[in-house]
This record gives sequence, C-alpha cells and structure tokens, in this order.
Amino acid sequence: MTGETFESFQKKLENIFDLNNIAHLLSQDATQKFYQLSTLLIKVNSETNLTAINDIDDIILKHYADSLLAVSQYEKDASVIDVGCGAGFPSLPLAIVRPDLKITALDSTGKKIDFVKLASRELGLKNVTAVSARAEEFVDIAGKRESFTHATARAVSRLNVLSELTLPFVKVGGSFIALKSKDGDTELSEAITGIATLGGEVKTTEHLNLVSYDGFEAQRTIIVIEKKSSTPKKYPRTYSKISKKPL
Repeated sequence: MTGETFESFQKKLENIFDLNNIAHLLSQDATQKFYQLSTLLIKVNSETNLTAINDIDDIILKHYADSLLAVSQYEKDASVIDVGCGAGFPSLPLAIVRPDLKITALDSTGKKIDFVKLASRELGLKNVTAVSARAEEFVDIAGKRESFTHATARAVSRLNVLSELTLPFVKVGGSFIALKSKDGDTELSEAITGIATLGGEVKTTEHLNLVSYDGFEAQRTIIVIEKKSSTPKKYPRTYSKISKKPL
C-alpha cells in the first residue's frame, strides 16, 4: 500500500474496530494478517477488477468491520458456508479473527475465488476452502446438503432469493446469518413465507450502525434464521426460476 505503514494501518484498523465495538477481536497476529490482506487486495485489484473499494479506510470499514458485525452469532468450531463470497467477504475477515471456524467460501466468479485461494495461502489461513461454483449446483454435491452449522451471505441478492440459495446448506439446528442493509426488514417481510417453506424460522433481527471516524454512518440489519426442519429436496430450484418467482 503506497504510503501506508503498518503503524498507520494499525491505528486506522483499531479506531474503526473500536467505533464498531469489535476491537476485542484484534490481536497482533490478526492485525498483521489484515495488513497483509489489504496490501494483497490493493495489488491484485489494480490488475484484476475484484472490488470497487480501493481506499484503505473504506477497505477496513466496508470489507473488514462490516463483515464482522455478526461475529458473535457463529458457534465455536462451527462449519460455515459463505454463499456469494466475492473476493472473500465475510470469509477472510472471519477466518482471521475466528480460526476455530471451518469456512467454505463459495462464488461462481473464478477470478474472485482465485483471489480467496491466494489470500488464504499468503496469510496462512488453514481454515478456508474456496470453491468456484453456483450455489444451487454445489449443494447437491455429495455431503453438502444440510451439512453446515451456518450459512452466511452479504450483498448478494434480496432475501427472498437468497434464502433458497442458502438454507438448503444448513443442517437442522443450525442457522443462516444474513448481513443486510437498512432495507433488511422490508426484505424479510417479502421472504417470510419462503423461509418457512425451506424449513427456516426467524430467530433474531438486529439493527446496527456501521460507523467510521470521518462521520460515515450506514444502517445494517443482521437477520438470523434458524433451521427448524429439513428443506424439501426440490429446493433450490435453478437460479432463473428462483429469481423469476421467489417463494
């Protein structure tokens, strides 16, 4: 990162994490890994378009802190699938601060999964498996249906579509942790019937503000959907059917 020393990066990281009540997640090792990840992300992003976010403050806030607002919802030693992980968010921040989690980062865009693999290798994150595949196809690979403690997704699609792509991965007793914007409540009202059809039940809805020291503030909604019963085998449908006629 041009002009960004480790010390200046550390100060920004600590400030932003403190403002968002997640400073307790930072150790010296985690801080070093976030610095390495930022350096790598900016370098690769200059060669391959992975994300529109290039400014280091925005990376810390909108990729790292935003990914970790729901960190307390993940059970210890849980298996997690991040559906539509993009360039690795929330997968990579979760893997850094929660080495107990076993994370599968799933996305259909090969270059983004290539970056997740590269970052995991460079940072020594042994708890991340990156897979390039469509969710509605990957779920039917042997052992993947209802095999994860948690599914999560951030900035992928509306909840009435997303629920059908995620809940089939979650075992009964597990949960889908949806990271949504200020419109989360509206999305939930659209999705409530489909969630029940897929075996889910809303457990909690939490409203938070993602904030930075420059006055930036954005509303976030964390929706936790508990898996109460098995998802019927006919779901998920093909993506075209899901998007054209959500449950």
